Amino acid sequence: MPSSMDIVIVASAYGVDFVQKHGHAALIPLAASAGADGLEIRRELFLCAEEEITPELAALRQLFETHGLRAVYSAPESLFRQDGNLDLPALASRLREAETLGATTLKLQMHHYAGHVDAGLLQQALANSPVALLLENGQQKTGSRITEFLNFFALCEACSPAIQVAMTFDVGNWSWAGEDAVDAAAALAPHVRYIHCKGVRGEGARRFAVAPEEGSVDWRACLARLPNHLPRAIEYPLPADAAAQAQHVQRLRMAQEPVLAEILAGADA
Repeated sequence: MPSSMDIVIVASAYGVDFVQKHGHAALIPLAASAGADGLEIRRELFLCAEEEITPELAALRQLFETHGLRAVYSAPESLFRQDGNLDLPALASRLREAETLGATTLKLQMHHYAGHVDAGLLQQALANSPVALLLENGQQKTGSRITEFLNFFALCEACSPAIQVAMTFDVGNWSWAGEDAVDAAAALAPHVRYIHCKGVRGEGARRFAVAPEEGSVDWRACLARLPNHLPRAIEYPLPADAAAQAQHVQRLRMAQEPVLAEILAGADA
């Protein structure tokens, strides 16, 4: 990840129907016009056949380069199979796709994590790829708790501190796990390389994403406990108006030092 803070727009922020009707290619100029630094491509939003995804990713790479944006690649699959072991064939396939796209990072899930990982095998699988693996706290019953991520990273670091795996910290998803997002940020900050920003409203299965300031999660307190240079992603529905989209990008970019220092000072008082 770059050293300066980037703002990324997640493709789904434009609406699933819009993405599936117009394709990811239509989003790249929109993200550039909004002043974003990158766009997160969501594999689950492709409607084409499996064999057509790689050519589409190659075409998207050209568009990213034309507009000067960075690409993040997200796939819905888990790093683990249902039996709790690494899904190495799926990982290899998604890494190749991320390389085709020109993405520096691949975001996967931690579903089916059973408390163990062959970190040596994982390191071998990542060693020959320029793409860094980021695991996200999701909305499933497994692979979504603070203790699971702490355990996973401890096992990886015991194998090799240089292993290319870190975390996508989704501020809103901790609500699905019944975990405190601020506690999660404090505990997992050393492992986080990318932040998904969204608020959450509703309860149970009726939860839905909203702008961070409209939700119940103390997102600013989370940011205060995470390194403030990390890329932040908009993962909530954006308004259709281009000027309003640019305002959301700028607001997230500016949500940093002065306010966060006050939060930390209050927490330590």
